[in-house]
Amino acid sequence: MKILWAWLFLSLLASRALALTVCEVQQYDPATGLSPYDGSTVTVTGVITVPAGIYVPSQTSMYLRGLGDDVCGINIFAFGQAVGGLGLGDTVTVTGEVEEYIGGSGATTEIMFSDASGLSNIRRAAVPHVEPVDFLTGQVGREENEGKLVRVTGRVVGKEPPDGITLDDGSGRIEVYDFGEVFQGDSTWQSLGWGDEVTISGIVNQYDPSIPYLSDYQIWPRGAGPPFNDIEVPQCVPDTLTAEAILEILDANDDEVAIFCPDCPGKDSRVRIRFNGPHSSRVKLQVFDGYGREVATLSDYYVSCGARIYEWDGRNEINERLPMGLYHVVVTATEPGTGDDSRSRAPIVIGRRLK
Repeated sequence: MKILWAWLFLSLLASRALALTVCEVQQYDPATGLSPYDGSTVTVTGVITVPAGIYVPSQTSMYLRGLGDDVCGINIFAFGQAVGGLGLGDTVTVTGEVEEYIGGSGATTEIMFSDASGLSNIRRAAVPHVEPVDFLTGQVGREENEGKLVRVTGRVVGKEPPDGITLDDGSGRIEVYDFGEVFQGDSTWQSLGWGDEVTISGIVNQYDPSIPYLSDYQIWPRGAGPPFNDIEVPQCVPDTLTAEAILEILDANDDEVAIFCPDCPGKDSRVRIRFNGPHSSRVKLQVFDGYGREVATLSDYYVSCGARIYEWDGRNEINERLPMGLYHVVVTATEPGTGDDSRSRAPIVIGRRLK
């Protein structure tokens, strides 16, 4: 009899629910940041990206992403109902009420259900994995990405031990926050330093306490080890490490060169500048003319390990061609803690084709 009543209740609930995609539920009013379906009963089908118990120990909260091209994500909150039996990659249909939970972390769009009838059509994953969507760090902080499982690669430009770091790949910053304390005790997370390159996966959430709820976005990783592997640091090859700034100007055959012709055809039209600096140092690559005046900054960022190669065609950073003459390419490595500099330089002559 209980099974019959549960089936009747589920049928009644589904009959008055709106069948939507996750992206449709995550639409928002630009004046408030809230979903237009707030308060509506909906049915969505998706894949579990964060099983219950990761962010909320009571096992009442999990995250879902849509199927196929519907890569949007949403929080599923089982009010008073533990859902710990579902795992990463499982497919499930959820019927419940859309709610904008407005608390200390801003407004989180979620679908809430109160008993087991809110879950149906459960299909177990053969392999517990869901592929994140790749983003630039500066693209993550948008309302349409709330709830998505994303992956970014950037350099550490800020750190708030033990829970937070800030990443930037040159496109803009995004905070990474260890909301579920899933990295506590993880040596890789704890050892991240200024300028280190790291790849982080996790759910986009926000910490925005005021209307419109359209700012202060963060990435919440799910765990350091399998099945998540939400933190990846490239390994240094020992012979690429250095204690000081290193600079070489090379031709296409990796031979050192002191003159090149940007307007000549073929391989002689550009040079390859190979440069390096100490681990986690800020490395700036500049060009100065014969009078010692800076005429171009080609690169300026933090290195974690290994040499970098800049292929140069004789232009400055705003794509203006430098006149022919003698120049000096200079690489400066600055230690972030002490401010100490090491510097290396090499002359290069920009020539022109004879007509």
